[in-house]
Amino acid sequence: MNTIQIDNRVYTKIDSLKESGLFPLGEESAALFDLSYLALIEVTGNKSMEFLQGQLSCDVSKVTSDQMRQGAFCNLKGRILSLADIISWQHYYLVVPNDLCDKTIESLNKPAMLSRVKLQAVSDFSIFGLYAPPGSLPLAHLGIELPKQQYKLVSNDDFCCYSLGNNYYQIISRSDDLKNSFIAQEQFYGSLAWHQLQLRRKQIEIYPSSRGLFLPHRLDLHLAGYLDFQKGCYKGQEIIARTHYKAKLKHKLAIYLIETDEPLVLGQRILADDRNSELGELVDFCPLENNHYLAAASILFEHPEMVYFEGHQNSVRLQESI
Repeated sequence: MNTIQIDNRVYTKIDSLKESGLFPLGEESAALFDLSYLALIEVTGNKSMEFLQGQLSCDVSKVTSDQMRQGAFCNLKGRILSLADIISWQHYYLVVPNDLCDKTIESLNKPAMLSRVKLQAVSDFSIFGLYAPPGSLPLAHLGIELPKQQYKLVSNDDFCCYSLGNNYYQIISRSDDLKNSFIAQEQFYGSLAWHQLQLRRKQIEIYPSSRGLFLPHRLDLHLAGYLDFQKGCYKGQEIIARTHYKAKLKHKLAIYLIETDEPLVLGQRILADDRNSELGELVDFCPLENNHYLAAASILFEHPEMVYFEGHQNSVRLQESI
C-alpha cells in the first residue's frame, strides 16, 4: 500500500497503476474503498440532538435511525471549521477526518459541558466508501439491501450504511472483514481514488490548513444540502443567512483538470494574467499522474482559461472537462 499526503493528510493507494490516473468505474462491478483517514466522534447525553442543532448548519432534527445528514461546523464569522456526516446509530456519531477530530472535539467541549453532552473519539470501527452501480448487490451476502435514496441509512448492531447519492455509499463497520470479498475480486482500492471520485462530484474536503478559510457559499454548500435556512440559530448562522439572502454571489465551486510541476497549496490564490487581480482560491486537489491534478477552486463565474497560481512562475490552463 502506498500513501499520498495532501496537507499532511494521508491518503492510501492500493492499486497504484489504476489509481494514479482518472479512476475508471465499472458499469457492473461494485468497488470498495479504504477510508481510514476518517474518524468517528460519539455524542452522548439526553440533549445530544439539541446540542448538535445549535452547532451544525444542517437540521439535526431530521437525523433519525434511517436518515443521515451532512453539515458544517462554522466559527462565529461563518467560516467552515469542518464538514461532517451526522448519523444516529445507537448514539449520535459525527464522521470527520482524523486530522480534524481533536480540533472538532476541542471546539465543541465547552458548549457540550453546558448541555451535559459528552463527545469522544471512538476507534473500534472501520470506515469504507462503496460505489455500487445500479443492479449490483455487493452486500447481499451480508443480508444488507442498499438504501435507494440519498441520505437514507440502513443498519444492524454491527454495521451501518448510508447513501451519498449517485450510487455512492459510506459504510461503518465494527469489523474490517467486509473488505475481504472485494480484495478477492480485485475491487478494493485506496482512499485517494475515493477522494478523486468525490472531487469529480464537487464534494470537497476541509483540511487543517483550510480550517476557518471559506464561507459555505464560496463552496456551493447551499446547493449541496449542507445548509438549512428554516432551522433556528447555530454558530455562524447570522453571517451565512445574510450572505444567502442579501449578498450577490460572485463565485462558484468548479473542478478543473490542470497540469503543473509547481507545488499546490490549499487556500492558494488564483490570479489573472496581471498577477494582481484575484479570481479565486484553491480549495482542494487530488494528484494524478505526470504532473496532472484535479483541482477544486472557488472562482469567479466569469474568468479566463489561463491563470496563475500565487507563487508560480508559469501559467496554468483550467480545463473544465470533468
